[in-house]
Amino acid sequence: MSRSPFAFRERHTGKLKVDPIYAAGFLDWCYNTNPGRLLTRSFLSRYFVSGAYGWYYRRRWTRHLIRPFVHAMGIDLSEVSKPIDSFRSFSEFISRRIDLAKRPIDRDPTRLISPVDGRLLAYPEVNANEKLVVKGNRLERAQLLGRSELATQYDGGAVVVLRLYLNDYHHFHFPDSGIPHEPRAIPGRYFAVSPYSRKWEVPFYAHNHRVVTLFDSDHFGTIAIVEVGAFTVGSVRQSFCPRARVSKGQHKGFFELGASLVVMLFQPAIVRLDDDLCENTASGVETFVHMGEGIGRNL
Repeated sequence: MSRSPFAFRERHTGKLKVDPIYAAGFLDWCYNTNPGRLLTRSFLSRYFVSGAYGWYYRRRWTRHLIRPFVHAMGIDLSEVSKPIDSFRSFSEFISRRIDLAKRPIDRDPTRLISPVDGRLLAYPEVNANEKLVVKGNRLERAQLLGRSELATQYDGGAVVVLRLYLNDYHHFHFPDSGIPHEPRAIPGRYFAVSPYSRKWEVPFYAHNHRVVTLFDSDHFGTIAIVEVGAFTVGSVRQSFCPRARVSKGQHKGFFELGASLVVMLFQPAIVRLDDDLCENTASGVETFVHMGEGIGRNL
């Protein structure tokens, strides 16, 4: 298999796969040609476009799209928490809840867990002056967090990037037990976060709409958790109570429709990310992990 920006490795089988949704057609044109980039920056990345997309797929007449989508994407219906015919729209199916018994939580208190099902990139130590390009997207810590003084707390710490596709479980959970602060929304655009851009590095993570939650975890310091909105993702919903203690794996919120992204930033000398994840990342390959699966250990 040729290496693709959409290639990922299944963690438990070691198989290299390519996502069923890949850079082709319209979005490839949008992110790799000058006219397409102009259209994207001036029009397609604005909220009302993603909002209109979400409005359409919340209509009841989109229910007929669910079964063909399930078949095309190979979605396992046995883990969905209610019958497929009970979903009122395509958007509601994309935001489906699952039987969390299918996502067992690693209860070892020394283990950090993945907050989502997604394709993971692991960076064990990122310094302030280090340029970090994630699948063609430039990750600028100060801009991502919206506060330069906050970003300095994470200089030299680990960074984990988790990318969700349209067919993935769209809910996110807490990676450890602890106390979350008030979530802080940072307005922005709605660029695609999948690696469509092959010609230019783009600072989309820092320009997109995003929600930052500082999380005083019990075993991994204060983690900065950033949920990034993206093209066709009109909303990032939160479901927790700030300042109230949460358990490891407890529900935090969900994305509406579309593919999106979660970034976790760690203070230095706090966590050792698993070797296989770091090795795959160094080779330019994402690793698919499940919510609740261990991805690192405290130091």
